[in-house]
Amino acid sequence: MNALSLFSGGELFAVDVDLVQKAVRRMAWTPAPAAPDAVVGIANIKGGIVTLLSLAELLGRGRDEQASNAVVFKPFADGYGQMGLLIDSQGGLVAIDEAEIHPPPPAAEERDASIISGLAELEGALYRIIDVYSILERY
Repeated sequence: MNALSLFSGGELFAVDVDLVQKAVRRMAWTPAPAAPDAVVGIANIKGGIVTLLSLAELLGRGRDEQASNAVVFKPFADGYGQMGLLIDSQGGLVAIDEAEIHPPPPAAEERDASIISGLAELEGALYRIIDVYSILERY
């Protein structure tokens, strides 16, 4: 799997690069005050409305008010619309061998386990693989 690495709260994550439309630095958005806690707001990307979620909040770590970078996913064909994740920063592209992705341990926090599909170690770094579709189903 080719993945884009992301940082949130000092932790390393990865998402399948085939799902990513673009990474945005200093993302501008309109707040959504009546939305669930993880929903930061909405943004306009090339004329399309993107629901922006806080990765830190999804993981139960509270919203990082300093985070202003985002990864925006391609529109989903099944009617879910378009979604982005607010992150601290993006890393680079990494190649993760599917055989090296292991399920999260049973002791993983419930919120982590609901959006993390696996763990992979690459060059001494531990990547938490984000399950974009599980986030879509919840929000």
